[in-house]
Amino acid sequence: MSGYGCNENVIEFIRDEERATVTFSQGRHKGRIRKLAKSHPEECQIIAENQDGSLCAHIPVGWVRISPPKAVSESQREAGREMALRNFTNVGTNS
Repeated sequence: MSGYGCNENVIEFIRDEERATVTFSQGRHKGRIRKLAKSHPEECQIIAENQDGSLCAHIPVGWVRISPPKAVSESQREAGREMALRNFTNVGTNS
């Protein structure tokens, strides 16, 4: 039921607490939280799946990360493209 147009993502935690409350409306984050709740039920609990389509859960504060994208030079990017192409063309030939 995402007819409300919810597009907000929230991370809330209190200093020195072990648990954070997260609310996500983006599908990729909601999917990840669902997988974590299945694989780590003691650490990740889904609290609510809201009428607006968002999902609210508790997770360990240590799981909250803010990290900038890795700086990659054009030559590293090109090497990565070449490696991916080699791996893609070699799929199934090693059997």
